[in-house]
Amino acid sequence: RSGALNEIEYSEFVVKTQAFSDAINATPEFPEMRDEVARARELDQFASAHDAQLGFTIRARSASWSPGYIHQVAARLGFVAGSIPGRMVLPASEEGAAPVLVLGFDAQAALAEDPAQSAIRDISLYLDVAQVDRAEQPFERMREAAESLASTMEGVVTDDNGQPLAAQTMDVIGSELQVLYDTLEQRDMPSGSMLARRLFS
Repeated sequence: RSGALNEIEYSEFVVKTQAFSDAINATPEFPEMRDEVARARELDQFASAHDAQLGFTIRARSASWSPGYIHQVAARLGFVAGSIPGRMVLPASEEGAAPVLVLGFDAQAALAEDPAQSAIRDISLYLDVAQVDRAEQPFERMREAAESLASTMEGVVTDDNGQPLAAQTMDVIGSELQVLYDTLEQRDMPSGSMLARRLFS
């Protein structure tokens, strides 16, 4: 997500690798720069065309929520506190893997001297598709979590523009994701794999 490798960066890589090799008395073998830069451009174009990051927003219908209430409700769904204030994550089944989902809300409210007095009117659910193994069924779990949170907290599930998300719309998103998963697998970089996580980072 930071662009393709260029000639200058490749040259810097060669210099650093050569210096390291000299230090350990080794002889590196470098691929042809033009080939690698061209491959990097092709990979970057592929990544740009197949990068998917989904977000749902749960908005309060009436009463606002406190950080403690959000934590309580989300914890029942398996979310745990993240390292950043205002963030919770749904851990993957495999230790060390990227979280399946991220739940976020106003960090200032989470850091308030008296969080119970903070009024939060919306929270977000986020899925970074390429980072999470398809076997985790991340979109299905995202959809279930959003609907459960909305039901319990008297909210409504919307897109980033505040438009309510109908079941049919979510069905279409789910179908499109299956096509994306298949495409990534055909390129030998299935979602959640080390290669996919490095490319889409």
